[in-house]
This record gives sequence, structure tokens and C-alpha cells, in this order.
Amino acid sequence: MDLLSITQAFFMLGFVAMAAGTLYFVLERGDLKPEHRITATYAGAITFIAAIMYWIMTDIVGFFDQAAGSADAVQGTMPYRYIDWLLTTPLLLVEFGLIVAIAGAVTKGFVTRIVIADIVMIVTGYLGEVGMEGELSTIVWFVISSLAWLYIVYAVFQVKTDGMPDYAAKAVKIMRNFVMLGWAIYPIGTATEEFMKLSGADVSSAVAIAAIVYVIADVLNKVGFGMVAVNAAKKA
Repeated sequence: MDLLSITQAFFMLGFVAMAAGTLYFVLERGDLKPEHRITATYAGAITFIAAIMYWIMTDIVGFFDQAAGSADAVQGTMPYRYIDWLLTTPLLLVEFGLIVAIAGAVTKGFVTRIVIADIVMIVTGYLGEVGMEGELSTIVWFVISSLAWLYIVYAVFQVKTDGMPDYAAKAVKIMRNFVMLGWAIYPIGTATEEFMKLSGADVSSAVAIAAIVYVIADVLNKVGFGMVAVNAAKKA
């Protein structure tokens, strides 16, 4: 199996994982107290949006029509990835805020600030990715996007877990590690892809490897993050 075929399979696996996650969150929602069901609603909405986007991207990369598969087709999924992230990453941060609120530790304007930073991160990340490799503007957009992410990391780590119930403190610690470590995969993946292109590496390989990394990161950061949040809400 060549790298393109593996990449196509990963896109389908991404769809299956997101669809399964959606079903899981829908089923779990009924086990939550009415006031905490919104946590599962957000988790399910996030994976549902991602499932739709992965279905579209799976078709684009040629999983259903092998003749349509190419490195250009994989690269063509990029706008859909950013649409996905623009819709779902703010919801992930709202979901984080819900768990902090359940523990009674949310502060005024906290979620608004990190969501605004998130939108800046995604938009500038997109502008950087559509720019020419090595151009100053591309580097500037990448730096701005990375700084926005670092601000989000800083903000979520300012949440005090002292005095929280054990289940909430554990969930908050795990979820903010998702934001710090799980989300770090995206700028690292983008930077690696750009460096590979600049160094003269095979462009098709760079694009395919980056796409596979993004699929794995998406599943972990959406399904995994949601499972932690819903599990905490069940214990509230």
C-alpha cells in the first residue's frame, strides 16, 4: 500500500471515529443530569461537524474513486480542515469552560477571551498556510497564530484547581493538557510540512504525512477531549 492509499484510509478512519464519537455522546447524554447535558451536546456537536467534514474530505482525496486520488487532492482538503477547526475549536473551549463552571471556578469573560484568541489562531493559521513557502508574510501569520495558541495555553493554565472537587480538578488538568500538547501537533505539523517543502523533499510525501498527523490529532483532540468532559459531567 502506497502513502496516498494510506492517507485516503486515514481520512475514512477519521470519519468513522468522529461518527462513532457522535453516537457515543448522544447515548451518554441521557445518563447526565438535565443541567449537565449541554456538555454532551457540545461534545456531540463537535464530532458531528467533524464527521461531516471528514466525509467530504474522504471523497475529495479519492477514497471512493481511486482514480481521483493525488497529492493535489489531499492538498485540496486544506480549506475544509480550517472550516472544521474554525467551527469546532471554539466549541472545545466552551466545553472546557462548562467543566470549569461546574466546578464553580469560571471567571467573567474567560471563555470569551480564549474563544477570540482561538479564532485569531485559526484565521491567521489559514492565511499562513495559503501563503508562499518562505515568504515573510507567511512566517508572520504563522507566528501570530502560534502566539494566539500560546495565549490560550496560558489562559487555561491560570484556572485554579485548588478547592475543586477531585473529579473536576482531574478533568480540568487533562483537558488543558489537550490544549497544550494535543493542539501543539498542528503548528508542529504545519512547520514540518513547510520545512520539508523548502528543503526540496517530495511535496506529495510532505502533504500526505501532514494530513495523516492532522487526522490523528483531530480524533484525539475532539473525541478524547469530549470523553473527559462528559465523564466529569457524569460525576457532578
